[in-house]
Amino acid sequence: MASTAKVDPSANAREHFHAAWDEFTSSVRRARSRAANRPDVALTPSQFHLLTALEGGAELTVGELAAAAGVSSPTATRMLDGLEREGIVRRKPSTEDRRRIAVDLTTAGRKAIAATHKRVDAARDRVYEELSPAERAQAARLLSRLADAIEQI
Repeated sequence: MASTAKVDPSANAREHFHAAWDEFTSSVRRARSRAANRPDVALTPSQFHLLTALEGGAELTVGELAAAAGVSSPTATRMLDGLEREGIVRRKPSTEDRRRIAVDLTTAGRKAIAATHKRVDAARDRVYEELSPAERAQAARLLSRLADAIEQI
């Protein structure tokens, strides 16, 4: 006797999407881990994301940097402690309010950011070259769409 239960045709598509999502996010985490453990890399991915807000030359507070990078203030503080020891950033009283501490990039920090941009751009180019022209166009549309969807979460 045949089953009369209705099968949701989107269930397999949903499961496939979930599996692909998990595979992609796991790949990104592994790539970030590999980059963070390379001795020839000036900035880890986390440090790079924290510091990109300083690229325009503005001095920002720890809280502003944390918000821009999407991390907590204590996490940003711990990261900045190490970056300051390495000569990548400097902390000083804010020119606007001496009660606040401002963070800015040193010359070494600007060089580290530039080197990291170069490495990230090369990695993106390698992925781009792996795709066909049609896949490149589709990927660009989907990445933008996914970024918008994730912002809504």
